[in-house]
Amino acid sequence: MTMPSIKNPPYLMETIARNCKNFSELKIMGPCDIHCASTLRLYLPKLKVLSLRCSTLSKEALIIILDGLRHLEVLNISHCILVETSQLHRNIVTELDESILRKASRLRQFLTCMDESCIMCQRTRNDEGLMRWYKYEKGLWKEDEVSSLAL
Repeated sequence: MTMPSIKNPPYLMETIARNCKNFSELKIMGPCDIHCASTLRLYLPKLKVLSLRCSTLSKEALIIILDGLRHLEVLNISHCILVETSQLHRNIVTELDESILRKASRLRQFLTCMDESCIMCQRTRNDEGLMRWYKYEKGLWKEDEVSSLAL
């Protein structure tokens, strides 16, 4: 299932969990914060494939996803704006640290790109983490996506 930005994650995720017992793949085309990640962990713990590609993703949310979704096999965070928030600052993370890579090593596939020279990473930053796909080449949204979600 591909979903645009989610305004009320608990309602939507609970509805999916209640009505789709075999639900296993999700693509979110919008920001993923701690609230969103915690909701995924609570209502969709058996999720196997998750794509957050070209979104804003908090580092804390990424840790919740990696620790909490124990059945996760494939995670795509390519071209995401990864942010780390402290009480005073919001910093953009330009490289995944060892603790994230260690947690992600259990996945069958971990797709990531944080290259400043990458056109898709640049476009995500220009669009402030909410890709405006209509502005770009037809079919671009399918490139470097998890194959089962690139429909």
